[in-house]
Amino acid sequence: MCFSAQASFAAAAVLGVVGAATFAQRPEPRRLAFAAFPLLFAVHQTIEGFVWLGVANGAPPPWLTALYLFFAQIFWPVFTPLSVLLMEEDWRRRIGLGILLAAGLVVSATLAVVLLQNSYSVSVVNGSLQYSTGHQFEDRMIGLYLLAVVAPLILSRYRYVMAFGAVVLAGSIATHLAFYYAAASVWCFFAAAGSVFVFLHVRRRARLRRAAG
Repeated sequence: MCFSAQASFAAAAVLGVVGAATFAQRPEPRRLAFAAFPLLFAVHQTIEGFVWLGVANGAPPPWLTALYLFFAQIFWPVFTPLSVLLMEEDWRRRIGLGILLAAGLVVSATLAVVLLQNSYSVSVVNGSLQYSTGHQFEDRMIGLYLLAVVAPLILSRYRYVMAFGAVVLAGSIATHLAFYYAAASVWCFFAAAGSVFVFLHVRRRARLRRAAG
């Protein structure tokens, strides 16, 4: 989380509970990837908690910073469209999601090269963590990045998945208007907060399944 180590660990704990509650609904196999969002965000927030501790002690280990950015820049642009694609049945939406998955792969591959070829520094700016490098190419990928992580959720026919997408979109707008200097940290917090809709979606599908059975 973007404010302190304690806030990051607290957010991770809450997300862990939400994730456990989500899997307690016994999601169908094709919804397992989507159901994993809260637990994956919990891991991501835990990593940032340790980044905060590293900053407080001078500097976090480079591998820890790289691990956080792996989730933020490389993992989510592929995992998000893939998780929605796996549970979508409508063939027209599947085609659109396949295109968005391809866009996510382009983003992830490009940012993976940037991450491997550059050293990132982490500093506290206005109470948030700023991850920065001398390379600016990743800034020009922001439009395609948001397309890969927001559009699949909005494109879904499920209302709670769409609500999750709306929160992610609103968070990205707020981040780039007010927290542009710490986008990688703050945006992930908004996305993590929205993952409560993942639990609501999985619970609703479980209830419908029980009613039908």
